[in-house]
Amino acid sequence: MAAVTAEPLPTRIAAIALGVGDLDCIYHFALPELRESLIELDNPDQPELLDMMVEGMRLRDISDLPFDLAV
Repeated sequence: MAAVTAEPLPTRIAAIALGVGDLDCIYHFALPELRESLIELDNPDQPELLDMMVEGMRLRDISDLPFDLAV
């Protein structure tokens, strides 16, 4: 099961992505833009949390969804 989100706060995304594990993956419709905006805000915790979810394959860009469905 997967979810698609436009949530701008990594802490809220983490609540879903790292929660009880019911979802296999969460797709964000603007992941590169979200990462850029978090870097501009100069809050080190938010980009760190975002990177943790991406590296753990819990959060992916929406452009990956068609390829994941094709497999």
